[in-house]
Amino acid sequence: MTFAPTKKTSKSRSRKRTTNWIKLSAKKLKNRVQLNATKTGLAHFMDETGHYKGREVIAQKVKTGKTTRI
Repeated sequence: MTFAPTKKTSKSRSRKRTTNWIKLSAKKLKNRVQLNATKTGLAHFMDETGHYKGREVIAQKVKTGKTTRI
């Protein structure tokens, strides 16, 4: 009785599995964080606007228009 795998898993196969797991986890976390605006999401996580417990934790990036020379 052996407990080791009988065939070696290739790098591409294991990386594909890892990538899919990361994508699913990120999607689930994003959905839960979006619920924080309604106070039903994850505890001790900020919402997508960067607020936590009514105060701003991360400042929003301000997009500046590019100026071109004439």
